[in-house]
Amino acid sequence: MKKVMFSLLCATSMVMAAANVQAAEAKEVLPPPVAGDEMRPMPQKHKFDRKNFEDKMKKHEERLAKELNLTEEQQKKAEEIRQQGRDAMEPLMKQMKETREKMDKLRRQNMEEFEEILTPEQKAQFEKIKADRKAKFAKKFGQKHDKKMKKHMRKAEEKKD
Repeated sequence: MKKVMFSLLCATSMVMAAANVQAAEAKEVLPPPVAGDEMRPMPQKHKFDRKNFEDKMKKHEERLAKELNLTEEQQKKAEEIRQQGRDAMEPLMKQMKETREKMDKLRRQNMEEFEEILTPEQKAQFEKIKADRKAKFAKKFGQKHDKKMKKHMRKAEEKKD
C-alpha cells in the first residue's frame, strides 16, 4: 500500500511540475491538476455547429434589440461592438487551444514516463486504480459521458501513433 501511495505521490508531483513549466512558458498561472485525474486529454464536450450557433446568436440579438427597443443606429453600433469583441477574442481562443494541446501532450508524456518506472506488479495495480476511478467517474457522470470519453480516447491514441 505504501508503494502505491508513493507512486501516486510521484505521479502527482510530476503533473504539478509540468503544470508549473507550462505556466512559466505561458507567463500566466495555471490551476493545478485535479487530484485523481487520469492524465488524459480533456474531452471535447460537443461538436461545434457554427451555423446553428450563429442562428441562435442572431435570434438572441434580435430578441434583445426588440426587448430594449433599440434604434437602427443602436443595433448597428451593437453589431460593431460584438464584431470587435469577436475579433479581439479570436487570437486568445487560438492561444487557449494551443495551450490545451501542449498540456495534453505533457500529461501523456508524464504518464508514460511515470509508467516506465513501475514494476509489472505496480503497473497492474496502477491499471486497477485507473479502472476503479474511471468506473467511479462513469457512475457519477453517467454512461453517456463514458462513451464520449472512449471515443475521444481512441482519437487521441490514433493521433499519438
